[in-house]
Amino acid sequence: MNTITLPPAILKRLEKISSSSRRSPEAIVKQAITEKLEYEEWALRQIDAGLADVKAGRVVSHDEFLKTLEQARHERKRKKAA
Repeated sequence: MNTITLPPAILKRLEKISSSSRRSPEAIVKQAITEKLEYEEWALRQIDAGLADVKAGRVVSHDEFLKTLEQARHERKRKKAA
């Protein structure tokens, strides 16, 4: 078994959730860590994909992006007016 030390404020919150949800503190911590790790892994994959796009030249300039955004806004307003 691994051991971690948590600040008293976090332990108090964990105990409150544990008693309210009838789940063990260990189960709550395990779920929280699993979800955070999944998010971090997803975020790193997205960063890597973005860097690959940059390396492959699949990018638009800031000005091109703003122009596309403005065109979309104009189109949306036009559709609303119709």
